[in-house]
Amino acid sequence: MNAPNWLSTLLSIAMIAVACYALARMLIAQGWRRGVDYETDALLLLAGLATAGLISNWARTLPRPGWTVVFVAGGVYLAVRAARVWTDTRARRPLLGGLGCCAVLVYAFTADVAPSAIHGSTAGAYTMAGMPGMIVDQTERFPALGLALVVALAFASVVAVNRAGSMPQIEQGPAIGGPRDGAPVPLSPRSVLLCHVALLLVLAFAILGKIV
Repeated sequence: MNAPNWLSTLLSIAMIAVACYALARMLIAQGWRRGVDYETDALLLLAGLATAGLISNWARTLPRPGWTVVFVAGGVYLAVRAARVWTDTRARRPLLGGLGCCAVLVYAFTADVAPSAIHGSTAGAYTMAGMPGMIVDQTERFPALGLALVVALAFASVVAVNRAGSMPQIEQGPAIGGPRDGAPVPLSPRSVLLCHVALLLVLAFAILGKIV
């Protein structure tokens, strides 16, 4: 897909900003006496950094096998956690969402979703590279699965936007009475959902960019 270079750069910067935001949430939560889901924010931090490297060479951090191991391990951990709290729908939902995110990232890193090797060319096209021959910018493996994941990511983005829009106003003080008596106030949960939407859409862009 012929995407302008500035768009890839902008999306990578956005993903790094999402990762930094997740890190900042975890660092300031205790000092502000606010509650955060450390599992969700840690995954958002790692996924933001990994996704930035999927669409821009300059944003690469770990090598692809390293990221694959990270998200396979993360997926196994989240699957075990989800199985243990299966009867608690509220606790199970974010764990399954994180598991799905890990699965998409494992696919991306094992199916050669990566920045185009030929700037400005269509993925999979052949470009003349002088007398020795031609350079081939390969498309990703398993494109049918990639398209299915793009549809799933788009659907998940819509669901997350709807959840963010219907989320009730958070009380400013700790809960008094009830099962959450004294629990800290969640730290801007709506912003986390919007970060998830950004992450899902950029992942869809990265996958689609190597198929189309």
